[in-house]
Amino acid sequence: MMGLIGTFSIIILLLIVIAFFIFNAVNFIDPTPIQNQLFGIHLTLFGGILLISNLLGAGYLIMILGLAIGVYGSFKSNDLGHEAEQVK
Repeated sequence: MMGLIGTFSIIILLLIVIAFFIFNAVNFIDPTPIQNQLFGIHLTLFGGILLISNLLGAGYLIMILGLAIGVYGSFKSNDLGHEAEQVK
C-alpha cells in the first residue's frame, strides 16, 4: 500500500514539474528565480517527509528533483533590461 502511495506521488509531482517547465517555456508563466527556488525547496521537503515515512525510492527521487529545480532557479536570471543596456 505504501509503495502505491509513493508511485502515485511521483507521477503527480512529475506531471506538475513537467507542466511547470512547459508553461515556463511558452511564457504562460514567468516565475522569478526566488519562486523557482521555493518550488525546489517545497519538493525537497516533501521528499524528506516521504523518506521519513519509509518510502525511500520515492522520497529520494523527489528530493533530487527538488534540488535540481532549486539549482535551476539559482542560475536563472530575469534581468532582461540589463542585457539591453549592454547591447547599446
